[in-house]
Amino acid sequence: MNVARSIGELPRIWNAFWFAPADMSAILRVRQSFGILVALQFAWYLLWVPDWLSRDGWLDIDAGRYFIGAGMPGTGSQYRWSILYWLTSPSAAQLVCLMGLLAGALMLFGIGGRLAPLGAWTCMMMVHHRAPWLTMPSEVLASAGLLYLAMAPGSASARSASARSASENSSTTSVLANVALRCLQVHWLLWIGWSLASMLQQTSWWDGTAIGILSEQGNTWLGKLTRTGWTSQILGFLTILLHVASGFCLCNRNLRGLGILLTAMLGVGYLLLTREALLGLTACCYAMAFVPYNGTDKI
Repeated sequence: MNVARSIGELPRIWNAFWFAPADMSAILRVRQSFGILVALQFAWYLLWVPDWLSRDGWLDIDAGRYFIGAGMPGTGSQYRWSILYWLTSPSAAQLVCLMGLLAGALMLFGIGGRLAPLGAWTCMMMVHHRAPWLTMPSEVLASAGLLYLAMAPGSASARSASARSASENSSTTSVLANVALRCLQVHWLLWIGWSLASMLQQTSWWDGTAIGILSEQGNTWLGKLTRTGWTSQILGFLTILLHVASGFCLCNRNLRGLGILLTAMLGVGYLLLTREALLGLTACCYAMAFVPYNGTDKI
């Protein structure tokens, strides 16, 4: 009887999980976090995109079309479109980066509604489709997060949030805000699972030599580590453990706070072990999608 009752409750639970209205302040925190990430991402783009992806850059137009397989069937090159294939001056590349930087600033200050994350996503795709082989994991995660954020109205600006703090009875909720938050949460949990599966497919993570190999390649901030040393062995084990523990705790409402903390630690691990600061910041941005985690406000 209890099993039948539980099965009967599944539609209600599913509907409440995806389509119950969420407070707009929750999505505002995530938008602000992604705004900082986007601004830093495009500030980094400004350092190399104009020199690399312009007409006379290191990867000029001919090289760019060659690497995406232009004119070759089955490569999918016809789906890769970027304004940087037509506007080939360094100033055009700088303009794309500056527009992305502006979109990130608008997200940070709660301005622009859906247009801000959509604008940031579009500018990011202009760079990604021009040079997909240079795309980093942080950009893949960030671009997905921007599309999810574009689902929510984004009308709860910093001004309205401060007004609500003055009057706690005035609450602004949105079903689309909840859908966006759920998509962010599910995407991050899938990312953790796929990352863990990818690592465990490699022998170096089973025998504990992965961190030593990364250090030999100069990909860590920890200096040179031996493959069989205790430090690299322990760090490799902790990296796998953080993926498992953070995913488990984020799925458990009673352990959600610990899961957020472990996700932040995982971001620090990405920074130290792979030198990808933006990937670490992206992990923290996705962790914000699980806040608040305590009391009746838990999402």
